[in-house]
Amino acid sequence: MSRFLHLVELGIPLHHRFSNSRTAISERRVVLAGITEDGITGWGEAAPYPGYTPETVEDVWEALAARGAGVSRGSRSEIPATASAALEQARTDLAGRRAGIPLWSYLGGTGRPTMACAAIGLEVSPDRLAARVERMVQAGARQVKIKIEPGRDVDHLRAVRERFPGLTVAADANGSYRPGDPALAALDDLGLAYLEQPLPAVDLEGHAGLRRRRVTPICLDEPATTAEAVERIIQQEAADLVSLKPGILGPAPTLSAIEMLSSAGVGVKIGGLVETSVGRAHALALASRPSVSYTDIVPPKWLLAADPSPHAWEVMDGLLYPFDERGLEVRTGEAPVSRYVRRTAEFDL
Repeated sequence: MSRFLHLVELGIPLHHRFSNSRTAISERRVVLAGITEDGITGWGEAAPYPGYTPETVEDVWEALAARGAGVSRGSRSEIPATASAALEQARTDLAGRRAGIPLWSYLGGTGRPTMACAAIGLEVSPDRLAARVERMVQAGARQVKIKIEPGRDVDHLRAVRERFPGLTVAADANGSYRPGDPALAALDDLGLAYLEQPLPAVDLEGHAGLRRRRVTPICLDEPATTAEAVERIIQQEAADLVSLKPGILGPAPTLSAIEMLSSAGVGVKIGGLVETSVGRAHALALASRPSVSYTDIVPPKWLLAADPSPHAWEVMDGLLYPFDERGLEVRTGEAPVSRYVRRTAEFDL
């Protein structure tokens, strides 16, 4: 049986600079990983995010290239999480192709659509934020998740609330607050769908206390790096909702985490890492599981200047539909995405 590993690094500009409380990016660098067996290829995506994941694109490329070259790098735990997830995604896509069924079906989803939710970065003023939200609403979003930090929070969110009273609005603080910050109480008056990661990731006890004092549901994502970590969140009653990132966990641990959260009565959200269609298709397939309540997924071309997949992303009445195609199609040798290819490699496996 012939087997190959294909690697493609992309550096794709964003339409708008994306900022959170830790960093700002104007370009998305990712590594696509394709596994071919007897002429059939499955695809995954490693999308390390500056200031969020400990690994960089260089770390990911080195790890995947070493794996392709058959170089031992020690235990599985030493492989960067996003690189490991990309390989598992590729194997999952390949298995779905071989079975002749869509990715969502292979992963036990229902094929149901999910609500498109646009993640919107920090803005310098409430008016500029409202203008950004308006562009996303005009494109078809019915939910938004807005990045906040101390000093750019209550007034900014209130401006959005007043301008779009029927819009579902959530906020993401990326751990930038402390338990006693008065802004956390003020946010309770805004009717947010949830407040994501208000405190540092290590402070599960603080989040549990915040849940008891606040009305707004608390969502955690940064501590949810493994299925075992999700179990600790459940045990400490630290969240009403947990955002799982398949691009970090990988498909199988994400499925395990979904089952654990559902059994514990904790809400499930599927989150992204500003990926291309490859990573987002995996996330969207998992989001069609019955117990998933929220996502922060929109079509990649809403954010990126180009996309390596020709798949059409359908948004109808604010709903995003998973792909019914058998497997993910990737084209990196054609314009315009070809101009953003930084390097490629291929290895026999």
